[in-house]
Amino acid sequence: MAEKAYGLTFSYQDGSASYVALGSITDLSPPSVTKDTIEVTSHGDSGIRKYIGGLVDFGEVSITVNYDPDNSAHADFRTLAETPNDVADASNTGFKITYADSGSTVLSFNGIVTGFEQEAPIDGQLSATITIKVSGSVTKS
Repeated sequence: MAEKAYGLTFSYQDGSASYVALGSITDLSPPSVTKDTIEVTSHGDSGIRKYIGGLVDFGEVSITVNYDPDNSAHADFRTLAETPNDVADASNTGFKITYADSGSTVLSFNGIVTGFEQEAPIDGQLSATITIKVSGSVTKS
């Protein structure tokens, strides 16, 4: 059965244990999953390559919002992108994606805000695209 994307929410930890909704989201690409492969072929393998699974990477999250320079949540993401990673809040922020499905599926993960890119077209909406590199695993509940 298909599920609608409309109505999902994206939240972040604001330096405390509580989560704040980002708001004004127009597009979101959730974490992906890829696994490295490690070649283990030996000379006795009849000319056929063999592999084992390696490290798992949950990729990046990309979020586009209708940008509002006065919105404190939007400003928080710009600050996180600008803050050096030796500051704890910038290097290990908690995030949640809550889907609008009947079970209210939640993806929880930590990550690093790696990009904040604004768009200001002459005949269009101000927007910003936020990029987050997932650090560690993604939990689904």
